[in-house]
Amino acid sequence: MLESFEKIKIAVPKEINQILDRDIESFEFLKKDLSLNKNSFINSLIIAYFEQFMKEEKNERELLRIQAKKYNLVGEDVDKFINQVLKMYYNNYQKKESYSETISFRPTKKSIYAIDYIENNLLSKSTLSDFFRRLFYRYCSLPQYQRERIIFKDIYQKISKAIDDRKQVYIATRFNAGNRFSTSPYTFSVVKEETYNYLLCKDEKSYRTFRLSKIQDCIITDKEAVFDEKDRSHFERMMMYGPQYLYLDNDQEAEVILTKKGQKYFKSFYVYRPVVDRIEGNHYFFKCSIDQLTQYFSRFGSECYVIKPNNLRMRLINYYKEAYRNLVKQEKELSAKTK
Repeated sequence: MLESFEKIKIAVPKEINQILDRDIESFEFLKKDLSLNKNSFINSLIIAYFEQFMKEEKNERELLRIQAKKYNLVGEDVDKFINQVLKMYYNNYQKKESYSETISFRPTKKSIYAIDYIENNLLSKSTLSDFFRRLFYRYCSLPQYQRERIIFKDIYQKISKAIDDRKQVYIATRFNAGNRFSTSPYTFSVVKEETYNYLLCKDEKSYRTFRLSKIQDCIITDKEAVFDEKDRSHFERMMMYGPQYLYLDNDQEAEVILTKKGQKYFKSFYVYRPVVDRIEGNHYFFKCSIDQLTQYFSRFGSECYVIKPNNLRMRLINYYKEAYRNLVKQEKELSAKTK
């Protein structure tokens, strides 16, 4: 068995390392000083994914073996065919000249047994480094929301079971770990950009939404989760317009006028773009969250004007007023330093 504190170094292409680093930041694997905790993330990835990865590779080889028989291949030719197809799949990652960066991590007490199993049972004609390169490559080829489900597999599977069994859960979140509470989970919903999973749920007071990576712990209770038609309608609205935002029953329809440049912005600013209910000339109508509209249209400046509701218009006005005050303050401070 590998020693618990022996470092493992894996040479990988730059793009693979970049995706892993983005996930570490997005999923908030941080040290106490808020720097990225790559060691914790890589160990979590190996523990959560190696069995699934192993099954995926095995299934692919079996399918390729069946395909080889259709080509009347036998013996060593079958293995050559399988290896050649898999080599084409992994393509660039197998070119040693592309291994421009190194991932270095130290196994933990939890991951050392998985790594020991891999080393003694799964390598065959491969090396430990090559196995991890393939694992990292396949993981990074998945959409981000699927990668989030892998890293937080235990929480995702437990809550999914509670949803299927219609049971309430007792959860703690990262931003409020000391305040556990019961809630009725309805479903997981993926944002249209396919980045994050959001748990849609309700408690006695309100509807709630939590990003999967923000949920720290979960216990399934024996209390039944009950939803009526109003609840289902509300959750359907959240899934349609954006599961990351909260919606109020008394939210008004929003009407926004866009200039020609504003209309170009609307077409090009894809991330978190709200769903349009209808368009009449240059008047755009929305039935989504005020928070989402505020966040999205704060980038438009003078290229948009809010007709209604008034609270959305005032939010944007105050946003730009505050931005202007900050710019004036910074300009004065900069001028004072240069004198």
